[in-house]
Amino acid sequence: MTFVRKSYNDIVDSILSQITRGIVNEKFEYVAVRPKYRLEYPGAQGIVKVEGTVNGARFLFTKGIDFTFSENSIEWLDKTRPDNHTPFTVYYTIDVPTGITDVNPGSVTRNIVESIAIELDFLYAQMNQVYNSSYIDTASGKALDLVVALLGITRKPAGFAAGEVTFGRNKEPGLTEAPKEALIFDGKGKYQLKSGLVEGIKSVDGEVDGSRIRFTEGTDYRLMGDAIAWMPGGRHPNPGSVYYVDYSVYEKIAIPSGTTVSTYSRNPANVKSFRTTRDVTLDRNAEGRWEVEVPVVALVPGREGNVFLGSINVMPKPVPGIEFVINKHDILSGSDVESDADLRERAKRALEKAGKATLRSLKSAVQGVEGVMGEVVIIDQPDGVPGIIQIIASGGDPREIERIIDDTRSAGIHVEFKRPTTVMLDIRLMVAVEKGVDTADARARVDLAVRNYLGTLNIGDDVMISRIIEAALSVAGVIDAREVTINDKKDNVHIREDERGEYRTVEVFLEA
Repeated sequence: MTFVRKSYNDIVDSILSQITRGIVNEKFEYVAVRPKYRLEYPGAQGIVKVEGTVNGARFLFTKGIDFTFSENSIEWLDKTRPDNHTPFTVYYTIDVPTGITDVNPGSVTRNIVESIAIELDFLYAQMNQVYNSSYIDTASGKALDLVVALLGITRKPAGFAAGEVTFGRNKEPGLTEAPKEALIFDGKGKYQLKSGLVEGIKSVDGEVDGSRIRFTEGTDYRLMGDAIAWMPGGRHPNPGSVYYVDYSVYEKIAIPSGTTVSTYSRNPANVKSFRTTRDVTLDRNAEGRWEVEVPVVALVPGREGNVFLGSINVMPKPVPGIEFVINKHDILSGSDVESDADLRERAKRALEKAGKATLRSLKSAVQGVEGVMGEVVIIDQPDGVPGIIQIIASGGDPREIERIIDDTRSAGIHVEFKRPTTVMLDIRLMVAVEKGVDTADARARVDLAVRNYLGTLNIGDDVMISRIIEAALSVAGVIDAREVTINDKKDNVHIREDERGEYRTVEVFLEA
C-alpha cells in the first residue's frame, strides 16, 4: 500500500472542518474491480474534495470528471482513478449542527487542535521515514545498508591512504670496527661479510702454500657491496683454510615498524599522521645517498588522509640517526565511505552482475572492489575486435580486480584489465592579488587549489584551462588569473579514455 504523508496544515484544516462545519473525511482503499463506494454517514450533504494517489503522487480528483456522487455513494468514472490498492479520502459534509464557531488563532479550540496537529504531523513524519526506508531509491544511511543487504551487498568503507616516505640523512653514519671475521675459503669467488653496511676492508690475512700472508686489495681481492670478491689471477688462500678479514662498517640505523610521521601545521587539527608498516634499516641507495623508502599508511581513513608530495616532513618522535623524512610522491589513495548514491547504483546493478551479461555489471563489480578510486572505464571491442572488453581502473588490488572480472564476465568474452596511462602535466599561471595580501601565502594557496583540482581528475577527464583559472580565483584575495599554460601550451589537454592526467609541476607567478 502506498503511504501519502499529510502536512501540518492539512491536519489542522481537516480537524477544524469536521468540528465546526461538519465535514467528515473517510478513507477507502481503491480496488480496480470495484468502482462504487458507499459513505459511512447517511445523508451526506455534498462532496468537498476527494484526494488520493495517481502514479505514486498525491492527486486531487474532480467531481463530474473523475467521479460522481449520488445516493450517499461515489462512483468512479473512466477518466482518472487512484492507483490500484492505494488509499483515497473523501471529504464530505454531514447535517450535524455544532456550537463551536470561534476557530481564530489564539482561541481555545484553535490551540487544542494545533497542539494535536503538531503531534500528528510528527507521527506522519516518522511513518514517512519508515516508508521511505523500505525502498532503494528513498532509503538512506543505515536503512539503505539494510535494504541492499538483501542483495548481499555491503557499503564500501573508507579506505586508508597508503604510499611511501623517504627517511634519510645528509652525512654518513658513524663507523664501527669488525675485527678478525673468520671465513673458510672453498674456492668460491665471493664471500658475504656478516656485519653488512661495509665501509671498507682494512686487511685480509690468510695462508698460501704454508705461509701466512696479507693479501693486497685491488690485486688479490676487492670489496663488492658487502662482500669480499677474490680476483682472477690474484693470490687466493689455500682451499679449506681459514682467512681473516678486518673491516669497518657503518652504524646500523633501524626504523621500526609503527614509526609515526606527519605533515606540519600550526593548527593541530590540520596535521595528517601516518605510520610505517615494516621494519627497515637505512642504507645507501644507487645514487650514493643515505636514504630508504618505507611504506606508510594514514592513521585516519578517507580522503582527509590524502597528501601531496613534500607534505610529510615531521617525525613527532625522532628516530635516532635519521635527519629528515619526506614523501617524494603524492599519497592520494584514501577514499571516503561509499556514498548513498554510489551504493544505490551498485545495488541496482547487482542482478545484472549475477546474470553476467552486461558491461554495466562488469563496471559495477570492479567498482565494488575495495580501494578502487574514481571512474571505472569500460571499452567494448577495442580496435573493433569483437569478443574483447578492456577495463581501466585506478587503485585496488589488481589480483582481486582480476578475480572479480573472471567471476563476472560472460563465457566466451575476453576481458583485459589495464591501469590508465599517465599523462604528466606541467602547469604555469600568472595571478594578481589584492593590495595588502601576503604574496607568499597567496601563491601557496593557489598552488594547493590547482593541485586539488588536478587531483579530482578521473580516467578520461580532459584538463581544462577554465577549471584551473576557476580554482585560482577561488582563493581569497586573488583578483585575476591568466596566462595559463599546460605543458607550455595555452590549450586544454585532451585525455583519451584510457589515460589519466597527473600533475608533475605547478608554477604560480605573481603579477608585478
